[in-house]
Amino acid sequence: MESSMKSLSSDFALYCKSLEVACEQSNEHQCLKRFIDETLPHVIARIGKNGGSSLEVLGIGSGSGEIDIEILGKIQLQHPGLSIHNEVVEPNPKQISKYKALVEEKCSGLNISFRWNQMSSEEYERQNKEKNESKKFDFIHMIEMLYYVESVPDTLKYFHSLLETNGKLLITQTADEGGYHSLWKKFGSRFVSSCRFFDVPKVLDAIRKKYQIYKLSSDMDITECFIEGNKNGERLLNFLTDTVDFRKNAPANLRDEVLHYLRHPQCSREENGKIIFNNDLCCMVVDY
Repeated sequence: MESSMKSLSSDFALYCKSLEVACEQSNEHQCLKRFIDETLPHVIARIGKNGGSSLEVLGIGSGSGEIDIEILGKIQLQHPGLSIHNEVVEPNPKQISKYKALVEEKCSGLNISFRWNQMSSEEYERQNKEKNESKKFDFIHMIEMLYYVESVPDTLKYFHSLLETNGKLLITQTADEGGYHSLWKKFGSRFVSSCRFFDVPKVLDAIRKKYQIYKLSSDMDITECFIEGNKNGERLLNFLTDTVDFRKNAPANLRDEVLHYLRHPQCSREENGKIIFNNDLCCMVVDY
């Protein structure tokens, strides 16, 4: 690892540009939306107290809110007439600003209130414990955020403890057999990022939580990563490795090894002259 390597996550503007390209080149959001449209209504059908007039929802690492808004819409459709109190935990102020703008655009007239917490999940936990608060939630979701927490078992145990009776905890992340896990298992210790990929079902088994798994097939076209100087390809490569200007700043041997491995069947397949990265997702619904 060389000092010139810098985590992409530490530069919000560059991260957003790379994330935008990754979203454009993959069908990840479409897969999540299909899950929200087709499966989530069954998951949330029985949340809430009998005779209750409201639902408490908590989003951890909500980003700019696009997926959150989809989830909230489904909850309101499934429970018409109930008000929703939605609490957001997101450390980046620019993401919160984007989320608030999205609320103004899409939530006008809906019976949903918002509380914003500009902090990490660990900071939220510490704050609650210091204040001796133990607010309960009917639905908690963690959409691809466990990669950056200090301890996956501790984080899952704490937020599961905040579930109300009949509550559900939704976790999404890349699938254990997907390309990200393979890439980071092989090279993660040589990247500068604090990002880590964990076998979440194994963690849930260890802490004895009941859950259901839903596998979502997803692809990402990374062909342009292999065209030196291609802007989209460079941004995709930065995103996959969580590194600013990976091709330029990584040691030559690491750069070459990563580019070679990205073509490996553990990560990708070749199809019609394109390199298609395995971006499969895993959704876990944890019971109260």
